[in-house]
Amino acid sequence: MVHIPVAASDDGAERPARGAIATPVAQAADAIPDPAQLIDSLAVVVAGTLGHRFAERGLLVRACTHSSHPGLAAAVATTGAAPGKSTNERFEFLGDALLGAALALLIHERFPEADEGRLSRMKSHLVSRATLARAGDAAGIIARCFVGAQMGSQWPDSVKANLVEALLAAIYFDGGWPALVEAVRRLLANRIEDPDAAREDERMQLQVWCLEHHQRLPEYTSARDGGTDHQPEFSAIATIGGQSAEGRGSSRRRAEAAAAGNLIAKLREKV
Repeated sequence: MVHIPVAASDDGAERPARGAIATPVAQAADAIPDPAQLIDSLAVVVAGTLGHRFAERGLLVRACTHSSHPGLAAAVATTGAAPGKSTNERFEFLGDALLGAALALLIHERFPEADEGRLSRMKSHLVSRATLARAGDAAGIIARCFVGAQMGSQWPDSVKANLVEALLAAIYFDGGWPALVEAVRRLLANRIEDPDAAREDERMQLQVWCLEHHQRLPEYTSARDGGTDHQPEFSAIATIGGQSAEGRGSSRRRAEAAAAGNLIAKLREKV
C-alpha cells in the first residue's frame, strides 16, 4: 500500500507532508490494496499541487489510470465512472488540446512584448513530453497514478506526459475552464517564469545522460538560420551515439539548449 504523510495547511486543508515520498503504483490488478485509500491520496495531492478538489472522483481515477492497468476498472466503478471507461486515452486527446490553449493564454499574458515566434517556441517547449513528465513527477502526481506492473519502475516520458494531459482534461470536465487554467499555471509556474532556465536544465540532463551511458559529452553544431539583426534565429543539432535532434532559438546557446531538450526526450523514449 502507498502511504502518503499529509499535513494540515493554514486553511485547514490537507497537503502532502514536506519530504513525503510515494513509490509508483505499478502493481498487478489483483494486488492493489484498498483502492479507495489510494484514490484518496491521489485526490489530496492533486488538490494541494494543482488547486482542484474533484467533485466527481470517477473523472480523477479515469484520468490517472493507464491502459496497461485495466484491472483497476473495479475501483473506478466504485467512484461512479461509467463501466468500460476506466482508461484515459480519450482524456489524453482532449487534455493535449486544452493544455495548449491554456498555456497559450498564460504565456500571452505573461510576456506581452514577445512576438509570435518566441511565444510559439516557448509553448512548444512547455508542452513537450519531457517537460510535462518532469512537472508531473515534481508535483508528486505521477507516482500516484495507476500503471500496470508490466511497465516496470521507469516509465517513459510519453506515459507520464499522457497521464498529465489526461488529468488536465478531467479537471476541465469537473471544474471548467478557470480550474483548468489555474491547474496549468500551478503545474508549469516555474518553467513559465523562466523558460531559458528550464532549457539549461535540459542541457545539463543531456550531459549527465551522455556521461552515464556513453562516457562522453554530446556534440553540438549550430548556425545562424534567419531572422533579423535585432531578432536573429539560430538552429542547432545535438548528437550522441548515433542519435541526434534539432532545436531553434534566438541565440546559439538557446538553440543548442533546445536541441538538448529534444534529444534527451528522444533518448528517454528508447529506454
